[in-house]
This record gives sequence, structure tokens and C-alpha cells, in this order.
Amino acid sequence: MSNAGVARDTVSRFAAPFWAVLGLNIIARGQALFAPMYSIDSYDVARKSFSGEIAYSLSDGRFVRAALWWLQAQMGFQPIESMSASMCLSIPLFIIAGFIFAAAIIDDIKPQEAFAFAALFTLHPFATEYFYYGEVTFATVLAVFFAAVAVWSAYRAPPSCFWRSVAIGAVALALGNYQVVIGHIAAGGLLVLVADLCVCGRASKSKFSVLLSRFLRRTSLLLAGFAVYLLCLITTRYLFPAIASGRAFRAGSPDVFQKLHALGAAMQFSFLPPQGLIPTTLSVLAILALGLSIVLLLRATLQRRGNVAALIAALAVAVAMACSAMAPLIGDTAWLAPRLLSPVALCIAAIGVIGFRSAFARLNLCLGAAFGVIITGYLGADASILFDQRRMNLWDHQEASRIIARLEADPAFGEVTSLAVVGRRKAHPLPLGTSSLDMNTSGLGSPWSKLGLFEQATGYRFASPTDAQWQAAVEYCGHQTVWPRPGSVGVVHELAVVCLPQR
Repeated sequence: MSNAGVARDTVSRFAAPFWAVLGLNIIARGQALFAPMYSIDSYDVARKSFSGEIAYSLSDGRFVRAALWWLQAQMGFQPIESMSASMCLSIPLFIIAGFIFAAAIIDDIKPQEAFAFAALFTLHPFATEYFYYGEVTFATVLAVFFAAVAVWSAYRAPPSCFWRSVAIGAVALALGNYQVVIGHIAAGGLLVLVADLCVCGRASKSKFSVLLSRFLRRTSLLLAGFAVYLLCLITTRYLFPAIASGRAFRAGSPDVFQKLHALGAAMQFSFLPPQGLIPTTLSVLAILALGLSIVLLLRATLQRRGNVAALIAALAVAVAMACSAMAPLIGDTAWLAPRLLSPVALCIAAIGVIGFRSAFARLNLCLGAAFGVIITGYLGADASILFDQRRMNLWDHQEASRIIARLEADPAFGEVTSLAVVGRRKAHPLPLGTSSLDMNTSGLGSPWSKLGLFEQATGYRFASPTDAQWQAAVEYCGHQTVWPRPGSVGVVHELAVVCLPQR
């Protein structure tokens, strides 16, 4: 059969599971599609120029994302105005990435297995934080897509110079867009080994030594791609010296014990996150289903390939899980944000499907039911996260409008050109269970989001206060009460001042 015929056959076989997963994703994340949902970063992006965002991306080592910002500017897609377009494009691309990962890890993936894999991978609530940053959701998902292409090209594509080049280039493109996907790439490669050792697909005809040698040889392509990324990073630093102090160019802490302690916390967060993100009952069910899947796949490996293969498979599973939690450890401090731990979804999806393949009939029924409940629970968790984001945006905008309304009552407000918000309010009186670090937190809680919040809520354009104005605002709030008490807002010459709690 020709390449075109193979492509048509593949599309025909996987069309039904694709549409099914697309339907589930729309149910889970539909409310993010058609109305702006601001994150604390979105308020900042709304005030920045394209050149500012390009410089920020370059300082983070995301030269591909910087190029996407430039291209977006040329095409007229403004960051805030194109949020819905970003999300509409992201959902199907994310699902395609899930199918590519499924085909990369499990060589002869079946349509029903691809459905389960893609559903678990794309619906995991940690990935919902991608959709919280609407202006860059498509760029983030594009990085995951390149990561999937890299793993498939390295391990499943025909051995040719073309596909080797694709694997190396895809790694560089993925990391140059969003470094978090290093967890997807590393874990994905190890899970390929697990699936092959468990005798999935054509690997059943390969001897253990041949299989291991081929795996190591093809893994070198991913390492070569990482080296190309580092070379591009160094080149970027020399081309743009002003970005040399950015996060990508600052060395992390060398304290190994501190990193190991942080890894333990990251893995605990990955599999047993706070109740508000994923219900604890659902997390416990997922842990039990994963544990059973691991036992089944190791049992199958032991029976078919022996003790050494089973031991290597066990190590590969453990290291893959650790790799899925590595992203928060790259920087100076461990930042356990859900989006940084999203590669864990790849482990859950892959181990679940491999374990299902390795089980006998009755356990297949149990695993299928368990993962069906997990997928359903993920739908509910995703909807809760995005609904709470809407509520937080609504409360923030209403509060900003009330503050401005009180300032407007001052006769001197007509002369105001700048706004200083002293203090912070990270949470509203009615707490949200889905708030976690950067996610679903108030725009009044971060220094870079406050002015953007007031602009987007009220339509006023305020300049940032000068150093002298900021000092005057601090002195003003030192003698006044905090919002919403009388005297908590005022006008000092051309500066509007808002006094929030000092915490």
C-alpha cells in the first residue's frame, strides 16, 4: 500500500475515537472557548507590546515562542483579542498530540486504546491550566505536539536520515517553545521501552538485547535534539545580549539533596494533588489503577522476557514518573504549579493502556471501569477549574469597578494619569477550592497584574507610577485604612492610590 493509502487508512480507523475525545474536551473546556478568561499574566500581556513579549520569551529561552509572537504580530492576531481562536485551535491539536504519543509508545495501538489514551492524556486537570493562559494556549499545546512528534520520529518512524532529522528538530522546536515538555519527551521515551519490554506490537519478535540496543541508539536522537536546543540557546544569548539575565540563563541550585526533596514533593503533588484540583477519592482510584497496571505489565514482562527485563521495565516506569515531575526542579526554586507537572498525564495514559493490554478478562473489566470513572471525574474537575476562573474574573472586575467608582467621586479624579495599588489581595472572602499558586488567583494579588485588571475592567488607561509617586502612595497608605473602608482610596495630585491589605 502507498504512503497516501496508509494515511487514509489510519485517518479512517482513528476518526471515531478522535471525534469522541473532541466531544469530551468540548464538554470539559467549552466555557473557555467563547469569552475572555484572564489569568494574572493575561492582564500583564494586555499592557505589553509585541516587542515586550518577544523579549520576555527570549529571556526565558523560548526563542520559538518569540518567533510565534513575531509571526502573530505580522498576521494581526492580537494576544488578548485572539484568546478564543487560540483555544479553538488548541483543543484538536492537543488531541492529535495525544494520538501521536499513543502511536509512539504502543506500536500497534488499537482505536479503542487510542481513545482511552488520548482521553486520559488531554483531560487531566493539570493540563487545564494551559487553557488558563488563553493568549499562549496554542503555543503551549504546539510544544506538546512537537514533543509527541519527536518521540514518534525517534522510536517508531522508519530508520532514515529524514526521520532522524525530524526527531532532532522536533525536540529543539518543542523545548524552544516551552521547556516543560522535556518531561513529556523523557517520560515518553522511557514508556516506549516499557511497552516494548511488555511485548506490545512488533517488539514481541525482537530479542531483549536487540531491543535494548535499538532503544539506546534511538534515544541518542532525543539527546542530539536537546544539544541542538542548548546550542540555539547559547546563540540566542549572543544575538540578544540584553536577555542574558533572564531565567533561562540563571543557574539553578546545585544542592542535590534539596532537589531530591523537591522531587518527592513534586511526585506527591502529581499523584495526590490538593482536593480542589482533583477529588481525593479520584486520585486514590487513579493510584490503585496505576498500581494494578504496573503489576500486570511487570508480570507480563517477567513471564515473556525474564527477570532482567522485568527489573529494567520497573526502573523505566519509576524513572518515567520522576521525569514527569522534573520540570519544577529546573529553576532556582521548586514551583509546584499544575501545568509544570502536566507530563504525569502521559504516564497515567500509557501505563493504564499497557496494563490493560497485559491483564486477563476480569481484570480488564475492572481496569476499564476504573479508568472510565477517572475520565468522568477529570471532566468534572476541568469544568470546576474553568468555572472558578470565570468567577474570579467576575469578582475581580466588579471590585475594580467599585474602586474606580469611589475614585471617580473625587473631584480631582479628572486629573489622574497614574494608578498605584499598594498591598495585595490574593484571594476573595469566598474562597475557591481550585486556586493553586498561579491558577485562579486574584488579579489584585500580583504586582504585574493590577494595572491590567483595572484597565480591562473599567476601560481606563493608567500609567505606572514613578518612583516618587510610588513612595507618595506608600506614605498615603501608611496613614489610611485598607479597602473597602473609607479613606482607603484617594487622589494625590495626578496619582490615584488604592490601599489593599499589606500581606
